[in-house]
Amino acid sequence: MICWKCKEDIGEFDNYCRYCGAGQGKHISFYYKPWGVWLLYLFIGPFALYFVLRSPVIGKAAKWVNSLLMVLFFCWFCYSFTVAVKNIMDTYTQLLSGDMDFILKNAGMFSGQGFMIQ
Repeated sequence: MICWKCKEDIGEFDNYCRYCGAGQGKHISFYYKPWGVWLLYLFIGPFALYFVLRSPVIGKAAKWVNSLLMVLFFCWFCYSFTVAVKNIMDTYTQLLSGDMDFILKNAGMFSGQGFMIQ
């Protein structure tokens, strides 16, 4: 058997590589498994792509699909975050400029009564 990480020849029943210490078979670290990669993605974002590409468990086609999904999700998240920040900045700009029409139209929102039905 050959180690997936260092490509050295190891025994058929070895659980860990004697050269690099990498787990073999079911002893592979959680962050190389599909569920572990997505869990890492929630915490470290696109940096989890490193673990997708190095995983011995995930096949070549699945690596492409996972990478594409992660990149698309990250792009969507960045776009949504940018739009939300822009909306907040526009609101505060109108408030600070003293736009009375805007203030009167949205008076309930700024007094804490924005969710009351009138």
